[in-house]
Amino acid sequence: MTIFLSVAAYNDPELFNTIIDAYTKADDPSSLVFGILDQCFEDRYECLPDWKNQIRYAWMKDRDARGVGFARALIQGMMEGEDYLLQIDSHMRFDQHWDTSLVAQLNELPWKSILTTYPMPWDPETGVKPLPDGKTIKLYQHQKYPLRSTAKIVKTGDGNGHRRGSRLAAGFLFTRGCLYDHVPYDPHIYFNGEEHFYALRIQAAGWSIYHPRLVPIYHLYKKSGDDLSILHWGGTTD
Repeated sequence: MTIFLSVAAYNDPELFNTIIDAYTKADDPSSLVFGILDQCFEDRYECLPDWKNQIRYAWMKDRDARGVGFARALIQGMMEGEDYLLQIDSHMRFDQHWDTSLVAQLNELPWKSILTTYPMPWDPETGVKPLPDGKTIKLYQHQKYPLRSTAKIVKTGDGNGHRRGSRLAAGFLFTRGCLYDHVPYDPHIYFNGEEHFYALRIQAAGWSIYHPRLVPIYHLYKKSGDDLSILHWGGTTD
């Protein structure tokens, strides 16, 4: 069993903390393969951990970045037949046994299924905020922005507890390793519409979306007043 982790980063100081946390908290870290596109003002290859033989690292000058769709499309070309795919952002944290949990949950579902949702938050000061027992996170149409989703904590579904959905979260998507072969990422999408259009395309290709009953991954969300200058649309690159 091998898991490919697709990680697109843009001037993100949390990139290496993210991959180290994933590695150290996996039941089988030797099965992990990381595909990283580091869009940064400097090449950080020398900062990679000792197990860099499990990392396929590419560097792109931040000024040459062309958006998240372009980045994820490049990373999909790093895959070499891994069994599972975990697509995440570069500022995440993990529970212990996250790899075993995700594989077990996916194997409860039809073969062409995807587990995805907006993860619960983590914060450098307060740590992670776990999902309450008996709950999951379902995605709905955002009331203000037509190409975005909003998340609500709801009761788990019947049977295995997963909730069927129609929208996905690009920062937490776990599925079979062949997804990119069936539905390649669109390199022309900059940011808005990434999740909406990819969800439509994968469902048109016969894949089903589920929101998992257990979410062993956490996301560092932006807050009001945060410095947004490091974002690509912040316009601060040289």
